[in-house]
Amino acid sequence: MTLEDTLHRTEDALANGTVEQALSELQETQHTIAAMRPTEIDVAQAATALDVSEPTVRAWARRGLLDITTERPMKLAFTSVLELRRDLQRLRETASSEKRWQSLLAAAADQRELAEPGAREGFAEAIAGNTEPLTPA
Repeated sequence: MTLEDTLHRTEDALANGTVEQALSELQETQHTIAAMRPTEIDVAQAATALDVSEPTVRAWARRGLLDITTERPMKLAFTSVLELRRDLQRLRETASSEKRWQSLLAAAADQRELAEPGAREGFAEAIAGNTEPLTPA
């Protein structure tokens, strides 16, 4: 079964007003797409997906932000790129300025800082938007 087949069946179900069938077809479409995903991608593809440079992707991979599947040539786990892309989108949406975004990103990339007690939790809260504005002391 092809992706085009499942999309056509979804379209037909929606046109006929059979919502349950349309939902079922959409789930099948998701499974079909998941089966088509690559397991790994190269650095150039990851850089494009993440909207950063190739050297940045290599640095992030060496720091553990991306899962390396092979060293030479460097290949990255596709799922780790998708996860980081999602996290970066959240950061970009919540950061009020380029300077703040760069600061958050630098803190995320520094694995030693993230290893400190409570650091991962705090970063997760920041990504989720569960923060309070700082007030001058």
